[in-house]
Amino acid sequence: MEQPELGIAFVIMVTQFQEKYVVVYNNKRKGWEFPGGSCEPGETPLNAAGRELYEETGAIRFNLEPFGIYKMNGNLGMVYYASVDEFNSMSVELPNHEIGGLKLVDALPSGMSFGEMFYTFLDQWTAYPSKGTIRYDMDLTGELLKSKRCCKGEKR
Repeated sequence: MEQPELGIAFVIMVTQFQEKYVVVYNNKRKGWEFPGGSCEPGETPLNAAGRELYEETGAIRFNLEPFGIYKMNGNLGMVYYASVDEFNSMSVELPNHEIGGLKLVDALPSGMSFGEMFYTFLDQWTAYPSKGTIRYDMDLTGELLKSKRCCKGEKR
């Protein structure tokens, strides 16, 4: 599961759409959580984050901004902030069968999966002093995942 060349095995995305938080219901864990999952063999954390965000929410145009690394069960994970611009409106069902639902909320629901982890990540993002330093614009509307790295001060 771990990616030895990068040391990152998991990704989590603190996700928003139109100023609301995006949370998904995980059928296996029977709880609400931010989108996330494991890196596939040979997959970069950035591509894993894009894939998982699409699979769990149907997001097709979004920005990803890395802001932290965490350790869980002996493996490292990358935490991203994701700002979704567009969901796949053609799909009635989410692309991932392990996800039982999606909701947009003003505040995170109580009792989310993994104890305090998601609340802590949101607090860390809120306090993160370097927002906008490095951001990846992701577009899954074509056949291939396209990403563009943007840095603070650059024109889009």
